[in-house]
Amino acid sequence: MFCKLTALIAALAGGISLAQAMTFFSTPNVPLRSNGTLMRRSSSLLPHLSLQTPVSASDIAESIVKKALTAYGGEPKIVSFKNATFHYEVESLEDTASKPVQVTAYFKDAGYFRSEVSSGGSDAITILNGDKGWVRVSDTTLSLSKKNLDPVKAAMLSQLRPDLLLVSLQKFRYAGKADEEERKLDLVDVSGLLGGEYVRGRLSFDSATHLIYKYEFEIEREFPKGMGIVAGEEKYLSHLETAGLKVPAEVASRQGRKLSRIWIKQVDLISVLSPDLFQDPAGAASEPVGSKKP
Repeated sequence: MFCKLTALIAALAGGISLAQAMTFFSTPNVPLRSNGTLMRRSSSLLPHLSLQTPVSASDIAESIVKKALTAYGGEPKIVSFKNATFHYEVESLEDTASKPVQVTAYFKDAGYFRSEVSSGGSDAITILNGDKGWVRVSDTTLSLSKKNLDPVKAAMLSQLRPDLLLVSLQKFRYAGKADEEERKLDLVDVSGLLGGEYVRGRLSFDSATHLIYKYEFEIEREFPKGMGIVAGEEKYLSHLETAGLKVPAEVASRQGRKLSRIWIKQVDLISVLSPDLFQDPAGAASEPVGSKKP
C-alpha cells in the first residue's frame, strides 16, 4: 500500500491520471561583451538606455518580470494570496480510455494545503497542515511530513498560480527571444528553491500579454535510491480573471513522458477556508467540509 500511496503523490505532483499513477531548453545568438554583459540590440528593449550602455542579463530579466507582475494583477495582490480553491479536471493525453481526473485543491496561507482527487472509483485526499500531513486512499491513511508534501503543493501551484513563480524563484537571467505557436516570446532562465527542492528552468513570456506562456523545469529530488532529476513543462494556453488576478484556464502539462491537459473549471480566491479542511482525514467526518464566506 505504501508503494501505491507514493505513486499517488507522484501523480498529484505531475498532473497525471490516478490510473497511470497507481500502476506507475533555444537561445538565439545574443551579443556579449567580454565581461559577460549583454549589449542592447535595439532601442525597443530598454528605451531609457543609450545604445552604448551595456545591460546585464539580470537587468533585462528584471524588466520582463516587472511587466509580468503587472499583467497578472500587481505584486501586492499576488503576495497577499491567503485563501484559494480550484476545481479542475485532468485529462490524460496518452491513455485515451481513462476517465478524466476530477480535482479540488485548497490553499490557505503558506502552510496549509488539501487536494481531493477522484477518478474511476478511486478517491484520494492529501493534506498538509504546518509541519505534518497525510494521504488517504480509500480507508487507509498514511502520515507524511512537510518535506514529503511541500513538493506536491509547489507542483500544483506552478500549474494553477504561475504568477507565484515570479515572487518565489530567486534567480532570473535573460536568455533571448524566440517564436513559438505564432507567439513572440521573451526567455528568462530561472533557478531557486521551490517546495524545499532546487529548481532550474526557463520561463517564456508572451511579448504581447507579458504573461508566462511556458515554464520548463528540472527539479533535483531525493528518491529512495538517491538523488535524481524530475523534468517537465507547463504551457498556459488560456487565462481567466478572478478577484483582480489572472489565472490559467487551460494548461498543457508534461511530466517526464506523461502528457495531460488541465481544465480549470472554477476558482475562488475570496472565500475564507475553514481550518477543519486541514485536519487528519482519518478522524474527519464523512460529510464534506466546506468553506465560509468572509
